[in-house]
Amino acid sequence: MANIMETTGWSNHTTLRGIDLIIFDWLDQRPRVGRQLFNVRESSQYQEDTQTVGGAGLMTQMGEGTSLSYVSLSEGFKQTFTHLDYGNGMRITRRLRREDMYGTTENQAAELGRMAAATEETVLADHFINGFDSSYTGADGVELFSSAHVREDGSTYANELSSTADLSVTSLEQALIDFSDIRDGGGKRVQVEPKMLLVPKELRFEAHRLVKSSKNPENDSNASNALEGLLDVTVWNYLTDTDAWFILADKSDHQLLLYTREEPWTDYEQDFETKDQKVSLMYAQSSGWADPRGIFGVEGV
Repeated sequence: MANIMETTGWSNHTTLRGIDLIIFDWLDQRPRVGRQLFNVRESSQYQEDTQTVGGAGLMTQMGEGTSLSYVSLSEGFKQTFTHLDYGNGMRITRRLRREDMYGTTENQAAELGRMAAATEETVLADHFINGFDSSYTGADGVELFSSAHVREDGSTYANELSSTADLSVTSLEQALIDFSDIRDGGGKRVQVEPKMLLVPKELRFEAHRLVKSSKNPENDSNASNALEGLLDVTVWNYLTDTDAWFILADKSDHQLLLYTREEPWTDYEQDFETKDQKVSLMYAQSSGWADPRGIFGVEGV
């Protein structure tokens, strides 16, 4: 019988004496960053749809006695979020449960929980990892980070630098300037401020030098650092591109979405024929972006 935890695979738990401590999980679990970045929403149906709406331009100056001119809003882009189901189970033999001297089998469900958390983090991080890949498109037909995003009025805009660049004073300053040119579907400037510098673990120290130092880290003349304190640094260990970096607005100012259709839940059962113990964990969710504004990405060189 495949995929069953048996005494032969856990011999130390059933035959050896004198073991003082079994470390079930020797690494402290890292915090779940994904939910700090994405707007988490509950869903009560099999899919969710989002729709952007274009804005109007500037007000018209009116002369004395002239009539109003009327504006209309245009329908934008529809994005569909189809929920996916995730689940796994564990089966522990009656003999292993009987002979287990250290209570390890009682902790198996906790490992399923760690699997679920790691899966969610991986899926959410993939939106950034694949954000420069034209095979992964959003509602406007292009990838998350692109120079050819389409506004509702037909104009295009960029949420990436004009060329790839490693994280540095110059590239970060230019990214912040470009970020500030966010406009709505009618072309009006949107007052959305950058808040977070999101980096992989390989850029942790460079990111802190850039935005936490009082002196310019790339200047030997004791010049002040204009970037100090402008952004919070978030390091996400699930980002696998070692030189890509990202700027995010506050969660209320962007549309990274995580829909939860079914929170993780567990179930337990004893197999009648074998008396083996079975435990399962399942959940359902979907994620992505309804609109790319408020998010900026730079692919490293």
